[in-house]
Amino acid sequence: MRTLGERGAAGAHRAPDAAVSVRRAWWCVLGLVPSLALAFLVGEGIAAALGHPPGDAGTAEWWVLLAAGGPALLVFALPAVLAVHFGRQAVRLGDPHGRTPAVVAVVVAGTFVVLNLVSAIGVLASG
Repeated sequence: MRTLGERGAAGAHRAPDAAVSVRRAWWCVLGLVPSLALAFLVGEGIAAALGHPPGDAGTAEWWVLLAAGGPALLVFALPAVLAVHFGRQAVRLGDPHGRTPAVVAVVVAGTFVVLNLVSAIGVLASG
């Protein structure tokens, strides 16, 4: 077990930019909230532009779901990609706390993507 002085010395190997990268990663996790709204706007907007009324996914063809859902999922996943980037950068600079926001962002974005894919498969299977 290390003493308090040894723990302080181990933390001294962190680059000053490591804390900045951790903060940026957490800001990216927070960016998932507005990206959710933006993803819905993108998805519904593309579907409406293709002639399907908003919220009417039950009658949409597979190509409409793909054309509207693909860009919407990418819009939502972008902050998670950035959180992973900044989290890995923090770890590379010596701060292991960068892993936490990266994992949180991947779990949230991954859950959203999986739920949307399952929903789309359900709509296609019933139609």
